[in-house]
Amino acid sequence: MATSGNATFNLDLTEVVEEAYERTGSELRTGYDLRTARRSLNLLFADWANRGVNMWTFEQGSITLVPGLPTYPVPLDTVDLLEHVIRTGEGSVATQADLTITRISVSTYATIPNKLQQARPIQMWFQRLDGSTTASITTLSATITATATTITVASAANLASAGFILIGTETIYYGYATGNTLSNCVRAQNGTTAAAHTSGDAVYTQNLPSVTVWPTPDDSQTYTLVYWRMRALTMLAAV
Repeated sequence: MATSGNATFNLDLTEVVEEAYERTGSELRTGYDLRTARRSLNLLFADWANRGVNMWTFEQGSITLVPGLPTYPVPLDTVDLLEHVIRTGEGSVATQADLTITRISVSTYATIPNKLQQARPIQMWFQRLDGSTTASITTLSATITATATTITVASAANLASAGFILIGTETIYYGYATGNTLSNCVRAQNGTTAAAHTSGDAVYTQNLPSVTVWPTPDDSQTYTLVYWRMRALTMLAAV
């Protein structure tokens, strides 16, 4: 019988707790024991997270910037961005360069007169949000294709002036709202897939953690935002 020579060793929560009980000379017998063990582990993880930057939660990511698009979602478990640069000429030994991009506060960003000015980004601010999706706040008033960049809703009264919405399984960024029309829409954000949507479909808002760069990227070359982020420790699911 042929064998691969490899074995997968990946303990689940129950096996970890059983091993801990056995090492103390006890046995895991009830569901209550498992629940209290999970609670203790979550408290331990929270304690570790509060002790500062943990190297196992420190990882690199990148976003290819789109001409004319200032705001980009980052992974939902992002606690903070620790370092960040704008990379040009990516992949070329001769031309690749990492250029400084300064982090600013939302107050400083708010004072910029022309937020749509296009050039190489030199500043950015990070918006910490929890990634939640609100209850449906409006509906589509017209069918849209998978490539539409303008979306008309029944009412935009409860929508922010710019931000992320969820229709079906697609996340869409809109640049501004005029009346009940959302314009400068960028489709298939946050790893979703662009799709057609039908009049009457529910529209939700998404509170995604995101970065906003300034100036807005131009099309003179390809810019990549390379960042190093602190990732939240994962709590254990209820059992």
